[in-house]
Amino acid sequence: MRVWTVPNVLSVLRLVLLYPIFYYLIHQRPWIAVAFMFAGVMSDMLDGYIARRFNQQSDLGRILDPLIDKINVIAVAGYLTLSAHYNFPLWMFIFLILRELIVIVGGMAVMRGQKIVMESTVPGKRSAFFTGLSLPLYAVNLQPWALIVLLFGLILTIYSTSIYYQRYRKHLRQAAPAGNIDQEGAL
Repeated sequence: MRVWTVPNVLSVLRLVLLYPIFYYLIHQRPWIAVAFMFAGVMSDMLDGYIARRFNQQSDLGRILDPLIDKINVIAVAGYLTLSAHYNFPLWMFIFLILRELIVIVGGMAVMRGQKIVMESTVPGKRSAFFTGLSLPLYAVNLQPWALIVLLFGLILTIYSTSIYYQRYRKHLRQAAPAGNIDQEGAL
């Protein structure tokens, strides 16, 4: 298995983009930070296209790509929440952290139980898109659009979390020996 495929390099580069994003947010030049956020989104789309088109998909990429997306979103949302210059809602920042912890723990349980890496779902990708889109809107204080996009992302995130829960539960049932499932079928 090759580790340094073009899609994986693009994913790691998205992590590097946090530096200029934070630099320009800290120096209150949000439009430049937004340009770097946009570059990150474009590289995310490009790495997925290249992985599929040139058959460079890998388990590492299935882990690395969404993990770096989560790190970037939570890091930027955290700064926009804690900085006195921006007004990203604290309740949403806490919700994002809790949701991502649940998804990561569930994914690790499935990996451990079935030795497979689950891919992102379409609703999960859409919820990440709208939540991520709200960040530059909050950075430049484009209200009420920032809040509208954030609430749409919240609804999609709740929906996608329920789908992940159903998938995790199905995979964990398949991995569990028959004696480990109680009478209602729950783990």
